[in-house]
Amino acid sequence: MHHDNHVIFKGTKDGLTILLDNELDFVTLQEHFEKKVVDASRFFHGAKVALTFQGRELSEEEQQILVTILSKKSQLDISFIHGTDTDHDKIFISPEQSNIEKSTNVWDEGKVRFYKGTIRSGQRIEFAGNVVIIGDVNPGGQVIAEESIVILGSVKGMVHAGSRGNVKAFVAALSMTPMQLRIGNIISRSPDEDDNQNASTSMAHIAYVYEQRICMEPIDGKMDYLFLKN
Repeated sequence: MHHDNHVIFKGTKDGLTILLDNELDFVTLQEHFEKKVVDASRFFHGAKVALTFQGRELSEEEQQILVTILSKKSQLDISFIHGTDTDHDKIFISPEQSNIEKSTNVWDEGKVRFYKGTIRSGQRIEFAGNVVIIGDVNPGGQVIAEESIVILGSVKGMVHAGSRGNVKAFVAALSMTPMQLRIGNIISRSPDEDDNQNASTSMAHIAYVYEQRICMEPIDGKMDYLFLKN
């Protein structure tokens, strides 16, 4: 391979893809990588990108070395690292922010299914994991998940998180006025008109179980205890 092609940067709609030579030893590849980053740094201009490595399987340590070089030698703001077939996707945490890894605010919730669009009357989404809806849940629509539910829209239908009895699950939405809301085996009462008006403010809400009843609160950054109490 020509020496200019040991490391190739490709901009894509998903972010930045970096193609790596699979034949070089890692120390030599690291030298080529650093030179390439320095040469290309003027094009980055502090852009926030998702990052993908291709062409070579990297260990966790090797990937961290390259990401650190990229973040220090350029002005890129790396927000996300897409995994290869043998890697999981991960959020990049810089060395200065490594204490976040120990925070109770970061946890692994397992399988997640995304759905883009409105859940209309008569439609039903059900999944053995977490569900993220990018859209609304209209009256008559149903979303059922064995874990938590996040809705980037309004909820006016039925949502059931923790459908197999998991009362640690939660439901979060940009507007929360469900016809029925369940978490585990607990069912919330149907809100009256005044409650609907209060809950449908511009602030997002989260519903969770506390002392065997479903509570609903605005998402305002003061919710650590919701995830610590269990």
